[in-house]
Amino acid sequence: MEKNRAYFKKLLADHSLEILYDELFALLSWHQTKYGDKIIAEKYDELVLLSGKLNSVQQSQQLGTIEPEDMNTEVSRINHALLDLLNELPDSFFQQAQHVDTAVATGAKKLYTISPGIGNGLFWMGSMVMLMITLGSAVQKNWITVAFTLLATLICMPPTFEFLANKFKISLSGSIRVLLIIVLTSVGLSFAPPAAERTGKQENEILPKAE
Repeated sequence: MEKNRAYFKKLLADHSLEILYDELFALLSWHQTKYGDKIIAEKYDELVLLSGKLNSVQQSQQLGTIEPEDMNTEVSRINHALLDLLNELPDSFFQQAQHVDTAVATGAKKLYTISPGIGNGLFWMGSMVMLMITLGSAVQKNWITVAFTLLATLICMPPTFEFLANKFKISLSGSIRVLLIIVLTSVGLSFAPPAAERTGKQENEILPKAE
């Protein structure tokens, strides 16, 4: 469905506020990052404040510290402010928003800038390279290098990274993930002995000791 002004107004009318906030946050964030528009940055900040006010009202309702009439009044004010925000967004914002794919699943915001399949494919290829480095280091008995490169391999491999992310409740962007893999690999390889030293060691092991 086209993510235009009418689409978001319909979400507001249908009281689908969670979807509205998630998708509008995603589009505003994408637009702000790509174009650096001052007006969009201001609207993003306004949406943050409105979202905070709504969360505060909802928490007060759960704690029983606000009367139903006051609750309805506050929500109505927030919705009117949100409607004003939608009306004040420039037409160019909604036109440019058509170039980004946003999806909301189980209430979570997802902003796709590249195909997840392509991204996973690249990480799978990288993990194979990292695994070869790890196995090579293990053959040479460089255990410190093995430890660092193995960790880099686990972060690179999609299934293990997803498991670790869910286990430790962490979230890394693709660029930060790649940077972390590079750093771990670089540190690990810094502990590996130089090639000349390895060659000399191997020759000493092969040559018989002089009597």
